[in-house]
Amino acid sequence: MPALKVSGLTFSYGAEPLIRDLSFELRPGDFMCVLGPNGSGKSTLLKLLTGYIRAASGSVRLGGEEAASIEPGRLARLAAYVASETATPYDFSVRETVLLGRTARAGFWRGYSEEDGKAAELALEETGIAALAERSINTLSTGERQLVFIAQALAQETRLLLLDEPTSHLDLKYKSGIMALLSRLAGRGLAVAAVLHEPALARLGCNKGLLFSGGGGYSAGPAAETLTAGKLAAAYGVSPGSPLLPK
Repeated sequence: MPALKVSGLTFSYGAEPLIRDLSFELRPGDFMCVLGPNGSGKSTLLKLLTGYIRAASGSVRLGGEEAASIEPGRLARLAAYVASETATPYDFSVRETVLLGRTARAGFWRGYSEEDGKAAELALEETGIAALAERSINTLSTGERQLVFIAQALAQETRLLLLDEPTSHLDLKYKSGIMALLSRLAGRGLAVAAVLHEPALARLGCNKGLLFSGGGGYSAGPAAETLTAGKLAAAYGVSPGSPLLPK
């Protein structure tokens, strides 16, 4: 059964559709890279998938259930979302920040159980940041912080991981490291979808691609067929020989 199935999704902020009749599915083990020019609908898609905004038509199904009918607490057990910008107004430790990913299971008043603590520790280990557990979230580098919020999402123990620009503002080490991490997570059975701005990163583990071309147009399918230099060049309006495109 697909972890995520999108059928005929259409959405518009104005007169013209931003996303038109979009259909695709993600199964456990899939790692899909979402690409396209600015304003083509990438981040909007993630908001639609998580129920933050509602589509004009079409459906989103999580684990076979219509997402629109799933109550928020249960939705958080089916899909985890990592935003592109993360604010940390409180001086929490890394461990405390990761534990917040258990809120949907623990509730606001019960407190964290031993099971919650184990899930957080596993997430810290999986992301390679266990040594930072006692550090303040506000003392970390941008790359380290990104790993913390991926760990927080993993602590939710969902089947689907959605990330909005997880490699933005990072150096090459963290870009490649996060792509390798997401590939490993897909390899152990998660369904992963990540919005990216750099087409070349899609070569680091993505087996599926979703390429928005603006005006509601898109191409979806195997990454090797969808994220070709020709299709990327047409979508971004650059030369197929541009050094910014994967060869």
